[in-house]
Amino acid sequence: MKVRSKLLLPLLCLPLVGVLASVGCNDPDQASAVNVTLREFSVTADQATVPHGSVTFHVTNTGTVPHEFLVIKTDLAPDGLPKESNGSYQENGAGTTLIEEIDEVDPGQSKDLTISLDSAKYVLICNMVHDNADGSQIVHYARGMRTAFRVD
Repeated sequence: MKVRSKLLLPLLCLPLVGVLASVGCNDPDQASAVNVTLREFSVTADQATVPHGSVTFHVTNTGTVPHEFLVIKTDLAPDGLPKESNGSYQENGAGTTLIEEIDEVDPGQSKDLTISLDSAKYVLICNMVHDNADGSQIVHYARGMRTAFRVD
């Protein structure tokens, strides 16, 4: 009986060792996935922080007008980015670096953006400007389409 129990214990522990080993291992080529929703007038990410390295933003426009998606590296607050005279974000203005963007995401459409990000603070925005027939403009960044994002 003692012989069997000595043989049985290692066999029962093998699956547990495999599970524990896989928990501690991260694939360096595996991208962190962040789901982003764009709509009038918000940018919502399902995660506020991810580890540094490859990040895939899965961007979906649930709104009724086209939007765009910009990833900006900055220590500034989301509402404190440098602005053009119309209130839109001044691309690569003081204290910011535009890392990458998706130019246009139509209503009901999804697009992916995979980029490598260093440990830093970022802001995710829509910087679309719509010109109305009466000459007025709708500036998405100024209307609140921005959110903080951090990479550790």
